[in-house]
Amino acid sequence: MAQVVDLCFAGNGKSAAPHRRLLLLSRGLSLLFTLLMILSGLSVVAWFAVGVFYGDHVRVGSEGVQIYLHPHLRDIPGTVLFSSQPMITHLAGFADILLATAPAVFIFWHLRGLFRLYAAGIVFARQNAAHLKDVGLWLLFYPLIKFAANLIFRLAGGTDKAWLHMESVYALVLGLIVFVIAQVMEFGHEIEQEKDSFI
Repeated sequence: MAQVVDLCFAGNGKSAAPHRRLLLLSRGLSLLFTLLMILSGLSVVAWFAVGVFYGDHVRVGSEGVQIYLHPHLRDIPGTVLFSSQPMITHLAGFADILLATAPAVFIFWHLRGLFRLYAAGIVFARQNAAHLKDVGLWLLFYPLIKFAANLIFRLAGGTDKAWLHMESVYALVLGLIVFVIAQVMEFGHEIEQEKDSFI
């Protein structure tokens, strides 16, 4: 079949070992991306907790957010205490964190789905290309979402202007590459289906 490749081979032949390794690796990566997705969500909760309960330990400046533990770091030039800012700025800061983290959660979600398919022996199906395409799209959207989130925070009185990092450039380039690979996979799947229809 064009869509499903049976990776579960019986016997102890040498050809079965790489496929078993692929299944095990795919299961491991599926678990890893599940864990990363959960940790990304928990990081948002942690930021909310720090902002609500430990706002006097958070300083915000044009270079980003800094968390300090010692009193002598209380006065950092060019920064303001997060707790001293109005509620609208707090809410915008939380929205900033939530929006900026969302792409990572969805990327891990689709990578989890992709490797779950691989672990089930499905390697050339349309679903594989769809998951990969969604990963590429979220990587492409990440710099735009990061900019929009930071803009919301700044419009609400926030001072953090550090939204453009090399990670945004890396995400953009990687997103383009992944999206093109997904398109190639989808095109290959269509060719395989057409070939099967003639047999």
